[in-house]
Amino acid sequence: MSSFGDALAAGEFVITVELDPPAGPDLAPLIDLASELNGQVDAFVISDNRLASARLSPVLAGQRLSQEAGAEVIVTLTCRDRNRLALTSEMLAAAAAGLDNLLLVSGDFVNLGDQPGAKPVYDLDSVQALVLAGGLNGAARFLLGSGLAPEASPQPPQVMKFNKKLRAGAGFFMTKPLSGLAGLEAFVEAAGPLEAKLIAGVEVTDEAGPEAAATLAKEVKASGLAGGAHLSWPGAPQRLPELLALLQA
Repeated sequence: MSSFGDALAAGEFVITVELDPPAGPDLAPLIDLASELNGQVDAFVISDNRLASARLSPVLAGQRLSQEAGAEVIVTLTCRDRNRLALTSEMLAAAAAGLDNLLLVSGDFVNLGDQPGAKPVYDLDSVQALVLAGGLNGAARFLLGSGLAPEASPQPPQVMKFNKKLRAGAGFFMTKPLSGLAGLEAFVEAAGPLEAKLIAGVEVTDEAGPEAAATLAKEVKASGLAGGAHLSWPGAPQRLPELLALLQA
């Protein structure tokens, strides 16, 4: 199991950060940022064409970060961009690269991105992608995760999909960025005893600056509602060290 998986299994409160691969081939700035943050976080979540905008392959980016920054990596793969053949190829590539943590998600709608005319695939949904990845275990050693929207309404469909993902093999869940604790608390109450770790999304936005994000992450930890916090600063990823410093203060 990965060190990230070991930390989850030990009940430690994990900290992950989201990093976008570059829109070009130069990975040096991303490697430098990961090197600066390494040791302060448990894993780097490498996004996959986040917001439906084309970027470098998350598997290649993850492999380089692992090799050159010594980073623990979680590779995101979206169902939006790949059929089951392409998903299988990317999963096997991740395994061959020594990247054992996968986050399988449906993906943002293409009309949000830089190529709104792109044709979405969705050959599999995120539940079926988990089953596909689980079928590769043996040859691979994946720790599988998926997304969660605890603040979405109505809530019962979210709980139902959560349970489907659990049965499909999800061992951890990354939530969408939270606005506060209330939605997470209501979801945990509705879902009952959790068989997988929730990692609460905490995002720095123009409306909620780094101080507010750090405060929310600390509240999540104190509440015991989640097994970790997933930090993101989409508008200024180079300032993530500032957010980590606030979290540790």
